[in-house]
Amino acid sequence: MLEYTGMKKNPPIKMFFLDEESPKEWKAVINDKLSEYNEKAYINLETEGNDNILVILELNPAENELNQEDYIIKQKNTFEKYYDKILEEIGSSKHRLNE
Repeated sequence: MLEYTGMKKNPPIKMFFLDEESPKEWKAVINDKLSEYNEKAYINLETEGNDNILVILELNPAENELNQEDYIIKQKNTFEKYYDKILEEIGSSKHRLNE
């Protein structure tokens, strides 16, 4: 499960998330799947000794975005759903390998 931990609003907007439940062995696979997301998303690999997975989502709202706060909330919710799908895919493929 992904937990939102904070945000840095200087362009680009960076949203920070923590995944305390996924095995750290999944980091490379998760990071690979994050590269397919429509915004820039990646695992912070500088925390290599940490058992938790730290995820960063970078947002670049368009100038014509009417309400930046609504945009951020929408992007956060969309990203969390995407991340959950990634974990489901990885979990089911790992389960199939173990059968």
